[in-house]
This record gives sequence, structure tokens and C-alpha cells, in this order.
Amino acid sequence: MFDDGIDVDVLAGMPTGTDLATALARVDRAALNGFELIEVAKAIYRQVAHYQAELLATVAEIAYCPPGNETSPAQRTDHPAEYAADEVRLALTLTRRAADMLMGDAYTLVERLPAVHQALRSGQVDLARARVLDQETAALPEPVAREMVDLILPVAGELTTGQLRIRLRRLVIEADPSAAAVRQRQALARRRVEHGLDTDGTATLAGYHLPPDKAATAAARIDTLAAAAKQAGDTRTLDELRADLYLDILNGIPTDSSTPVSQGGVELVVPLAVLAGLCQQAGQIKGWGPVLAEIAAKLADQQREWPWRYTVVGDDGVVVGHGRLRRRPPAGMAALVRARDRTCRAPGCRTPAHRADLDHTIAWQDGGPTTAANLGVLCRHCHGYKHSDGVTLTQPTPGTFTWTTRLGHTYTTTPEPP
Repeated sequence: MFDDGIDVDVLAGMPTGTDLATALARVDRAALNGFELIEVAKAIYRQVAHYQAELLATVAEIAYCPPGNETSPAQRTDHPAEYAADEVRLALTLTRRAADMLMGDAYTLVERLPAVHQALRSGQVDLARARVLDQETAALPEPVAREMVDLILPVAGELTTGQLRIRLRRLVIEADPSAAAVRQRQALARRRVEHGLDTDGTATLAGYHLPPDKAATAAARIDTLAAAAKQAGDTRTLDELRADLYLDILNGIPTDSSTPVSQGGVELVVPLAVLAGLCQQAGQIKGWGPVLAEIAAKLADQQREWPWRYTVVGDDGVVVGHGRLRRRPPAGMAALVRARDRTCRAPGCRTPAHRADLDHTIAWQDGGPTTAANLGVLCRHCHGYKHSDGVTLTQPTPGTFTWTTRLGHTYTTTPEPP
């Protein structure tokens, strides 16, 4: 409660600014229980964000002030001063780097992304989240960046900075897949390995701007070897093992090659429509983040011998398949599809499922997954007909098949009742 006996629950509904600052100044922490202290902490956090926004607005205004002194009129120039950050550096006793960062935040949040600055001012987001919104949209044209921000701001305060970064990256990729692909190719051209000594006498060796699929595979290999060594009784921690194996592999020192790398793995989440080439929705490498649709489709098609697993999702986000990337369905999946379809799925054909082929509706070589939602029963004749010129077959929902003949007629078969 406040020192005059008012409950702290009023803080949650109080907007940031003078009234909230006054209320917080009257809080008697010694009289509060743990629940109430959390409410006070949340209110203080919102008020801190408010002051951060006010500081940025002030710094942005300083940049447009012409030379003068305490008696100068309140004038502004039409462009920021070249050394404006130095004025802030000296006044706030900051390093040049810190002052430049503060001035950069002021420009991007006040002028480039005003909606983010307002969200910071109201306590909806903090400065860390505001910086993520700036960094992840920095490569976009200003109108597109503002559009992305408007889409995600309503939930930004409910996400950690890591969650916000991943979700925003997906939005940015899907906003303009072609532009995202160009940015990635430009970044790949800057790939490099850096090294140097650390302050404690150790060293850092790291690669930057690497292809995400190859980096994920390499990390999975190291994880697999480290886990195998640990299981065999190695007393080093997993982090120590990963670091030592990383250097052993680069230095050509033999590792325990008896451990199949396929025991480890990387999981690719890919929309079914991407595999069919129908959209450019981003895929995702689990634990890494979103990747371009073209990379997701390539991985689904090429990584059959690599330690990859797939999770295929439909348009509604529901998982329709999961497992190793493989062409032939496992026995249980094959039995399920035959039980579902019962007969050849061509219109009017009554060939029993046990005498028919299992066909990938979207061909395996075209990225079609081995899932029940992409398999169907076709007799040998109808299987051949499906692949003849001008004939197409789709499976809009599991067990429902739509045929388009070479003369443009459309026929749909649905699962027969049991």
C-alpha cells in the first residue's frame, strides 16, 4: 500500500508519467507482501521504459540544436549536427561508443519507428525489446519496417526478446521472400572465420554468415559426438566436450567415428504448401529460427542421408507428419493409408488397397513428404494415368483426392465409409 493507506492494485491501471511517478514515490515497501511487491516492480519497470523514451526524445531533439549557450533561443536546424553525440557523451560521461548507440536509438525509435517509441513511452515494451524491433527491421525500407512493427507490437510486450526476434524474422522473410533471399546471398558473400585472444588468456574461434543448413548439421554432429563420449564415461562437461571436439575436428585429430551421426539430428519444420511450391512461407530449423522457403524445400529434398528430421504442418499449423526424411513409408503409416482409402482413389476404380500402389500425391522428387496426408492408394493402371501428360492429382485434405483430366474436367473422390 501507499504510505497513506491506498492499495497498490491501482498501479496496474495507471498510465506511465507524472501520476505514476508520484504514486510510486509514496509506496511503503515494508508494508507490502510478495504479491504486492511484484505489482510495484511491474509498475516501476513500465515507468523506467517511459523515462527511457523521454531520454531518447530529448537526445533526438539535441541533435537538431544549433551552436549556442544558456541564453540562446529555442531554435532547430533542418538536419542533425555531425557531432551531436559528443555533446551527449560529455554531458552524461559516456564512452563514444555508448553515446553513438544512444544517438542511434534516438534516431531509429523516434524518427524511423515512432510506433515503437510510443510503445516504449507507454511502458508497453522496454528498451531491449525496442532495440530488437529496430535491429530486425533495419534492412527493410521504412514503410515496410513500420508495417512489420505494427503487426507485432500488440504482442511484443508478452514475448521475451528471443521470442520476439524469432517471430519478427519470420514476418520479415514472408513480407518479401525475394528481398530476404537477396539479403541472405549478400550476407553469405561476407562469410568469414574470426579469431582472437580473450581477456582471460583464452581464445575465440568463430564463423560468421554461414549457410544455416550446413551450420546446423555441423552443430548436430558435434552434439552427437559429445553426447556419445559422455555416455561412454568421459568426465568432461558437455560444453567442454563440444569445444574440444570442435577443435579436434578442425585440427584433423581423429574422433570416435563409430558413433553414427544419424543418432543426433536437426529438425526442420516446413509447411506442406512450401513442399508443393505453392507459397513462400518461411520454414524453421528447430533451435535456430526461421529460414527461407527455398532453403526449407531444398533441405526436404536433399537431406535424406543427413541427420535431419522433418515436421510438416498444414495451412492451419497442425502437424500432419513427423519423422526422418525418407521415401518409403513405415509399415504403420502404409497400413493406415490403406485402411483409410480402402480402394484405388481414382474415380470409379474398385481395385482393393492391398493390391494397389502407395503413391506420393506430391512426388517425392518434388519435395513431397512421406506422410499420410501426402500418400494415397492407386492401382497400377491409375498410377500410370496420374503421371500422363495433362493429368493432375491433389489431396486437399487427407483421403480426399481431386483429379483434373487432360481435357480440364475435375473429379473428386472422398474416403468411403467403413
